[in-house]
Amino acid sequence: MKTLHTPGPWHVGSKYPTDVYADRAGHAIARAVNPQHDGECEANARLMSAAPELLEALQDMLRLADAEGWEGFPKARAAIAKATGGAA
Repeated sequence: MKTLHTPGPWHVGSKYPTDVYADRAGHAIARAVNPQHDGECEANARLMSAAPELLEALQDMLRLADAEGWEGFPKARAAIAKATGGAA
């Protein structure tokens, strides 16, 4: 499956901790904005910056589960589909 998102790793900016950057991009690829909740925005930015690694880990987990014949994991499959715009 072709990756359509900006490849990771992503990181939170040091100057603007509500901005998320990709190593190969010189500009923010995402920004957590809520002027009344600065701490919440920084936490959201950290979660967004982990997205590529979380997606990859979840895909790896499902590949292993499928190889072992384990059924289930509907939440994991739904999360992958949501992130990729398609099926897990």
